[in-house]
Amino acid sequence: MNTAVGSTFRVPGIPIDATRLGLGGAPTGGHGWGPRDDQAATEAIIEAIDAGITFFDTADVYGLGLGEEIFGRVMSLRPANRSSSVICTKGGVAWDAAGRTRRDSTPTYLRTALEASLRRLQTDCIDLYYLHWVDGTTPIEASVDALTRFRTEGKVQAIGICNVRPQELLALDWARLAAVQVKGNLLEPADLLQTSVAAKAIGAAVVCSSALADGLLSGAITRDRGFGPDDHRSRYPLFQPGTFEVALQHVGDLARVARQIGKAPASVAIRWLLQSGLADAALAGTTSARHIRENIDCLRFELTAEHMAELATLVPMDSVLALQKWIRQG
Repeated sequence: MNTAVGSTFRVPGIPIDATRLGLGGAPTGGHGWGPRDDQAATEAIIEAIDAGITFFDTADVYGLGLGEEIFGRVMSLRPANRSSSVICTKGGVAWDAAGRTRRDSTPTYLRTALEASLRRLQTDCIDLYYLHWVDGTTPIEASVDALTRFRTEGKVQAIGICNVRPQELLALDWARLAAVQVKGNLLEPADLLQTSVAAKAIGAAVVCSSALADGLLSGAITRDRGFGPDDHRSRYPLFQPGTFEVALQHVGDLARVARQIGKAPASVAIRWLLQSGLADAALAGTTSARHIRENIDCLRFELTAEHMAELATLVPMDSVLALQKWIRQG
């Protein structure tokens, strides 16, 4: 694979390089993503491996365990690829037999969740294990301390955290967090900007989830697209009436710049994230082999300073002056 400068990164505590584009595992599991296809999900992971992706992200709650099981099955058949890849998963959301979920970040539950993830992923050590969510009752320090014990025991190589406020992140400097995962993209960069500053202050890598705004930045979603009640996008703010139409106008600006460059909107949106300095890696989840081939192109080119500034001005849903200043200084 021909790659651009800076196409890999290193998670602190993990001694191998990983591609800065990672395959997100939420669509693989399928829970909350509408109708799903196990075979398509499996083939997408294989396509990602064959395309050169070495960074894979999932969570126990994705598909209520199914996402991890699929990753585990594929990687068990590709041991050489497993040894050269970074596999990440998360704990902190429990579910019952009826599929109802609840946040649970108690040390006791996290221990149970970790052991179940190890079994589903068919491994004795997880490369990067995140606290997915805090539950609002358990002190975050207690939850993170449980993860540090998993690391000491050798059941995980490195630990991280998701969905945390910057001030909470700074207070966790003692835990030697290797990575922070934050939702952000070119349409919604504000939280990513704030979290990135805090993560860099404690030496943690920044992994950006929802890099394509749940598909909006691919340019493939049109005004007449509908989402059923089993698809989380029917509840996602960007897809609500009024906001959705405005978002599509901003995606149109991205598509125009992408045409000028001669690249797909998705690969331009991800390349912007990687080149901005805000994210060490970006995750794009899909069960489409075609989309994987399109997305990985982001590792093969670079945007000019002019295009970086233009995208930062036109595409975000809100006027983010701090973001524009960041890009100009970068």
